[in-house]
Amino acid sequence: MSIVWNDKGFQLNGTQFQIIVGLHDMFSLKDEDGLVLCKPKEMIERYLDLLEGMDARYIFELGIFRGGSTAFFNEFLKPEKLIAIDFMDKPRRGFRNYLDTGIHANRIRACFGVNQADTSKLEEIYSKEIGSEPLDLVVDDASHMLEETRASFNVLFPKLKPGAWYIIEDWGWAHVPDPAGAFEKNVGNKAPLSNLIIEIMLASTRRPLLFPEIRVFPTSIFVRRGDANIEDDFDIAQQSFYWNQSIGGTNLFDRHRLELMPSTGTND
Repeated sequence: MSIVWNDKGFQLNGTQFQIIVGLHDMFSLKDEDGLVLCKPKEMIERYLDLLEGMDARYIFELGIFRGGSTAFFNEFLKPEKLIAIDFMDKPRRGFRNYLDTGIHANRIRACFGVNQADTSKLEEIYSKEIGSEPLDLVVDDASHMLEETRASFNVLFPKLKPGAWYIIEDWGWAHVPDPAGAFEKNVGNKAPLSNLIIEIMLASTRRPLLFPEIRVFPTSIFVRRGDANIEDDFDIAQQSFYWNQSIGGTNLFDRHRLELMPSTGTND
């Protein structure tokens, strides 16, 4: 692997990738300047650090958008097959060009018009493309919504081989500064994705052989699949407990939200 950083982002195996600084870059960057990879530099460096050298025969990515992420994992990890799904009905122009002309693009199976919450469709795609082989990596950068992300996790986490990573990106949208109220306006009525992150962390204390390692970063969480057997009806919402009482599957922030009061800046 040869990655060369430049003023737009970096080149990898002769392919130019553009990275983002702010969210607006996801939409404003032009396809003709390179594939748009909707991740900041620090996230790319984290992937380079944690995943370099791994044997990744089969990768499943949720969320394609501008296609830079799919192309990056394809060029970086050189899988035998990379399955990528997206809710959009067709690829964006830059990614379409990569699929048509990229030297290694034949390893990618891009499936459009797929809702990540459609568990039957995920099962169908997995069986068609991989059969029953275990996955080596799953990356979820799709809806960032709780129910949809949990549905995908319940289907794909059990299909990982022991030792493999399941990565969920951008989990903290309900907890970042929002001075203009954009997040509140668009997703304020949605349960935060951080509920799932808490469920996974609590599950690791109860089932450490299944969740032996979790790495939480401000923009992502890496969950390692352990050696323990996993049940056919696995549901992460049923794996988190408080004094032997199941607390998963709910919005853990509901009560707190109702009790929120404007801060006075004092201790009175």
